[in-house]
Amino acid sequence: MKTTLKYFLTMLLVALGAIHCYADDKKEPIDTAYFFNSWNQMLDFEPIAMLVNPYIQAPSPFMVYMGSDDEEVNRVLREKGFISAAIGEDVWLANSDYIQQEFDGDVMNFVSLVPLFFNSKIAYITFPVELSLKESFFTSDDTYAVGYFYIDFKNRKVKRVTHKYLSELLEDYPDLKMRYEGMKDYKKREIIEYFFLQYVYRATEDFMRPDITDYVD
Repeated sequence: MKTTLKYFLTMLLVALGAIHCYADDKKEPIDTAYFFNSWNQMLDFEPIAMLVNPYIQAPSPFMVYMGSDDEEVNRVLREKGFISAAIGEDVWLANSDYIQQEFDGDVMNFVSLVPLFFNSKIAYITFPVELSLKESFFTSDDTYAVGYFYIDFKNRKVKRVTHKYLSELLEDYPDLKMRYEGMKDYKKREIIEYFFLQYVYRATEDFMRPDITDYVD
């Protein structure tokens, strides 16, 4: 994948800190944001536009607002439309407008730019989900956890990875499905996360699996 979740969060904090420092001293450009309007462009890193030292506001690592101080630039970006933005070459964000226009399913809670992870075979989004009542008893102040949202290009859907949906995904790899469903705690969030990422790895290495660009662009 282009990034891992922990690496994404680290890089986003670094980027925000760098831009804040630039705003304080105004000495030299610190960071660049790139914008893409096709998956081919994303895979080849061929952006349609770029902003040096963009305006970035992140109420949380899962909800990022990005643009320019120049409203004309923002207008052009809105009119052209874009699938994703990248901060540098490491932090990728999906445009929630694109996701909600092009896909059905669990998409309505996404706001502005949301964390995106992808390669030529597979893509998913991370976004907060509420803890279950049982989980809330074993946490301190947290009221949410990180949810994984798989982008199904063939069926034009985005679905949250629950234990039921993970079993569906793992039908492509029966040995992995058997291992997962044989786990005593297969409904626990950390077990779902582990086996979903195993699925991502397996799908990425599967030369028989169609590329994303076989369904889009």
